[in-house]
Amino acid sequence: MLKVKTMPINTFGDIPDDFPTKSYLPLGPNIWEMFKDYGWEWLQYFFREFGKTIGDLAKIRLTESIYTARDIVSGKIDQNISSKILTYCFFPPTMAIRADLQQGTMKLLFGDSSDTTFLFLNDFDRDVLFALNTHIEDGYPIDYWHIISGEDDDFFDRRHMKLGYKFRDIPKRSKNLDQAANRLIDVLKDARNERTPQWTNSAYYIIITWCSAGLNMVLENSNIETIGCMFDGIASKLFYGLKDFWFNFFPIPTFLGSMQRVNRKKFLKMFSGLTSESHLYLQPIESEAHPLINKIVPECFEFMKKRWDKGIILPWQSLERKIPNLKKVKKESDFMAQYPNDPDGRLKHERLGISFDDSLKGVYLNVNFETKNDEIDQQSIISMGHGRKTVFK
Repeated sequence: MLKVKTMPINTFGDIPDDFPTKSYLPLGPNIWEMFKDYGWEWLQYFFREFGKTIGDLAKIRLTESIYTARDIVSGKIDQNISSKILTYCFFPPTMAIRADLQQGTMKLLFGDSSDTTFLFLNDFDRDVLFALNTHIEDGYPIDYWHIISGEDDDFFDRRHMKLGYKFRDIPKRSKNLDQAANRLIDVLKDARNERTPQWTNSAYYIIITWCSAGLNMVLENSNIETIGCMFDGIASKLFYGLKDFWFNFFPIPTFLGSMQRVNRKKFLKMFSGLTSESHLYLQPIESEAHPLINKIVPECFEFMKKRWDKGIILPWQSLERKIPNLKKVKKESDFMAQYPNDPDGRLKHERLGISFDDSLKGVYLNVNFETKNDEIDQQSIISMGHGRKTVFK
């Protein structure tokens, strides 16, 4: 664990100009605030050390989602209560989804038969940190595997058939994320076709996310804010005028391709409808991951607790958020995420009667884009927990 001193001021100028994702960091309110609190040296440590283990967290999330889906299909979990259970998406596993909406949403996005690979890049050296693959048939996962740098080096040293590049080096030898994704898919497809030749003709999708974008979503407690971060990542070129994506699908699904060209509000409404019927879910940090986080980066929970005390950003505030203008920055405050009626409009934990530790288990609320602070109380809680650990109110 890195011993850090909280510094009063950490500015954009403290970030080296040659850092690949410098211009993107202000898109992530959590990453940006942590940088402001803890500084550049700490951020380096955070990406390096937590980046080594983020693959384990993704695996925990995907495994719980798959077992929950299996229990619903088998009848072990009553389908009538599946609308009160949330897990994480089969793809990408950074976004929460209601169990009864999982299959339909996955099929809408990725078709009848597809392989999907979720892959993290280290912002500092462009190394591939991990890849998590799921094969989806009719919206349901029937096979999955994962590889982590340092553990599965045989795969990371596998070479592109035409270019000769090692899998681990492809992003560093590509001019942008789309080119990297296309080349990575070539290697992944070769491996897929060897391992499961029956799926040779299935579609293949990949998500490449910089560690900074992924960790920003992992730290987020609001499912609506996470969707906003997803939009910011895939629209960073078109909408923010940045040179490349911060978070991208390749190839972009037809549905997402059309959504990318609408404004941020419509994207939030559409995707929140597909995943939670536009209700707020306080996303969990799985208990299995707590010891690891506390050992490596306890500042994460310190930061999340401070944010919890300040209040939860309500869906209507997410919808009306003023986004940072990254083209014409005149002062440091331009980078800040600005929400209406903030912080007074936020949801305070006293209204829900739950603790910070309770919130980390997951809380599904009868709160949507129209709901204001004074309309919320303990009766607004639909369920607590996630997956098979859900407790109903």
